[in-house]
Amino acid sequence: MKMKKWVFLSLALVLALGIVSFAAHTSAQAAPQYKWRLAQVHPVDSDFDIRAKAFAKKVFDRTNGRIQIDVYSGGVLGDWTETFEMLMRGSIEMTMAQANANFDPKLNLAYYFPYLVTNMKEAKKVYGQGGWAYKIIQDLWAAHNIKALAVIPVGMSGVSLKSLPKDYANPSVPKGMKVRVMPIKPCELTYEALGYIATPIPYAEAYSAIQTGIADGQMGGPPYQAWQFKDVNKVWIQYNDYFESWWFAINMDVWKKLSKADQDIIQKAANEESLIRWENVAKEDEEYRQKLKKEYGWQIVMLTDAQLKEVAKQVRKKVWPEMEKLVGKELMDRVYKESGIPRQ
Repeated sequence: MKMKKWVFLSLALVLALGIVSFAAHTSAQAAPQYKWRLAQVHPVDSDFDIRAKAFAKKVFDRTNGRIQIDVYSGGVLGDWTETFEMLMRGSIEMTMAQANANFDPKLNLAYYFPYLVTNMKEAKKVYGQGGWAYKIIQDLWAAHNIKALAVIPVGMSGVSLKSLPKDYANPSVPKGMKVRVMPIKPCELTYEALGYIATPIPYAEAYSAIQTGIADGQMGGPPYQAWQFKDVNKVWIQYNDYFESWWFAINMDVWKKLSKADQDIIQKAANEESLIRWENVAKEDEEYRQKLKKEYGWQIVMLTDAQLKEVAKQVRKKVWPEMEKLVGKELMDRVYKESGIPRQ
């Protein structure tokens, strides 16, 4: 009798454990509460792709699988101008991208604003978490139904050219060289102020433009971008004309539906990946300059602090009054006040 009772209890225990095990397995395999798409245009296996996927994994793990973010790299969901609009309208939930100033000229502060800073140290202070531009840019994105979470620094910009112009550090001297600029007015004005013949050309056409002689070089990004033109250019000048910043961003309607706990998890994960990029970005810029120099024989020109200061002064004098026409007096007043740079 005792044996039968023991067998019965053992079977009951096995069944109970099986039910618990099944329940746990079912729970682990349950569909996530939220399933989002994050779009970014940098190639798969680039550091930007790695940062985006690391961010997604942290959010998934820290929410116990309730929030799943699928990363789409390489521009498969559209270029950054398209995904900005998709994010704004809620067609996709997240991006790692630039602001699209086509929707609002004020967003040039988050996209291309010449010599707001002149080096990486200044950039981190101004664009890093809590910086004055960081706060203003968050407000500008919010006006377009987007929550800007954290900056993903790309690097300090410059220009790649077929040859080194004379007096490259003197903006007052015409260089006689045509430079492909991004087809936005601030870029055109800046490179004209630097003494070049600014030629607005879409990035997709920049390589062939240099190859065929339509342009002598190109601007629009850090040494990482110059690497794409390693076979058609031979000179890199580190003008530091702007700091390129991308952002982790989420549709505002999606953000507002989340609990405070989930918002904190997402914000913390974005901040962590942002800090990793801040720690690595200057090193990455130098790595690509050295690759261009050692592997392809490029001439690398680094402006001195004194030269950068003078170039920045001249460009601000010519371009910032025009920027005020684009972004408005109210925003420019804030820029002058927060930067401590006097009107000229």
